[in-house]
Amino acid sequence: MAQAKRNRRTRSGNLRVLVTGATGFVGFHTAKVLHEAGHEVRLLVRSPDKMRRVLGPFGLDTLAHVQGDIAEEKSVARALEGCDAVVHAAAMVNVHAKDAIATIHTNRRGTELVIGGAVDRGISRIVQVSSSTALFNPGVETVDENSPLGTQAVGYGRSKIESDLYVRGLQARGANVYTTYPGSIMGPDDPGLSEAMVGLRTTVEDLFVITSSGIQIIDVRDLALAHLRLIERGGPPRRYTMGGQFFRWAEMADILESVIGTKLRRKVRVSKYALQGIGRFGDLVNLFVPFDLPISYEATWYATEWTPSDDTRVQQDLGFRYRDIRETLGDSIVWLADNGHLKHLEYAEYIRAQRHKPARARGPRARD
Repeated sequence: MAQAKRNRRTRSGNLRVLVTGATGFVGFHTAKVLHEAGHEVRLLVRSPDKMRRVLGPFGLDTLAHVQGDIAEEKSVARALEGCDAVVHAAAMVNVHAKDAIATIHTNRRGTELVIGGAVDRGISRIVQVSSSTALFNPGVETVDENSPLGTQAVGYGRSKIESDLYVRGLQARGANVYTTYPGSIMGPDDPGLSEAMVGLRTTVEDLFVITSSGIQIIDVRDLALAHLRLIERGGPPRRYTMGGQFFRWAEMADILESVIGTKLRRKVRVSKYALQGIGRFGDLVNLFVPFDLPISYEATWYATEWTPSDDTRVQQDLGFRYRDIRETLGDSIVWLADNGHLKHLEYAEYIRAQRHKPARARGPRARD
């Protein structure tokens, strides 16, 4: 009976979509675009109060929801009941060594229950939001959908690898699961101030470190649009790298200065070995203090040895291009300022002033 209802909704074009992680950055934007596209969105949330606080300003606090946790089987089962599609965006994001075991367990178990449970129920439109860290292999020139999973990752990266191994097993048996591998995610409307957005705030307010390798950034709105198109398209299993646009650290410093209209407050050059050493020291200190220092070995490892992904397939298959990086950075900085996360409000004022100038040719962006 549930399968018959699912088929009728699919033909009508409206899907009942479960979204996990909707009070987080990716899940929120994905739920938002699904709702705006006319789909019936259901959320799995740990805290209904937080859901109402985060989604209320956007008129989304009335979305159907199930209270529970991705690692708790009964609540996941209730959330999946009667759904046509699933986007699993929830994850414990933590790159501190002391939390590695909990991170690995939570993310792996959540994937088994949400993705595995969806497959067991015959749901045929499923998106797993992984991470570019799952493909992180230092020393290679680029990675793509056919690259092997990483072999050296720890903590958060290891949790994504183990989750991915499970999903790849399902895909190999024909389960219709799409996997996306986003890089550093930025953009406006970040409910929990994610690590990449904290990093952006630090670089424009305090210190920009120029080291080896670089950073690959995807706009959260482009990522959410890709998830919408994958859910609506359906089809056989496939994987998509969505790292975004890659820039060397020195190049990123120049771009940021052009966005905020002034020199960054402090720029320092640090070798990758020195920065990784600082990260190891941060891990050690974090074992003995009741708070987390904003640095870890895992974070510095990614920062100094990042390998960019080739995102050609997703742009060809889904028919869009990433928006201009200056738009992403500008919108992110304005949002940080407007929401009390940035001390230097003049940066946002400059960005707004530039946008009120006569229109100029813009770079490529996602096509709606």
